[in-house]
Amino acid sequence: MTVLGINVSRLRGVHKVFVRDLQPAQLLHPVRAHGNAAEWVPLGLLLLLILELSHAAGSVVLHVFGGFFFLGRLLHAYGVYAKSPLSIAGAAINYLTMLIMSGWALWFHFVQ
Repeated sequence: MTVLGINVSRLRGVHKVFVRDLQPAQLLHPVRAHGNAAEWVPLGLLLLLILELSHAAGSVVLHVFGGFFFLGRLLHAYGVYAKSPLSIAGAAINYLTMLIMSGWALWFHFVQ
């Protein structure tokens, strides 16, 4: 998220565009990539934290979840920047990982 945010700030400086100004087309994709990360990353990290603190998943499982979540976010951000179908693949990985983590946490809470 930091890299995406720094890039948006850099581009705002290059194009001399501030928050209240109309954004040129060159900022549309970087702003959306950063905004999408800001929408999804906190929830994903929160789910990983819940799974860890509740001891619902071991270290290896948490690393697998975190790795897939990170991969999904990377592919999505790259796909948005490059206007590539990788954004769809990244979003699908993101959604699937979030659903599995949520289901795992709910199963552990109610079944265990």
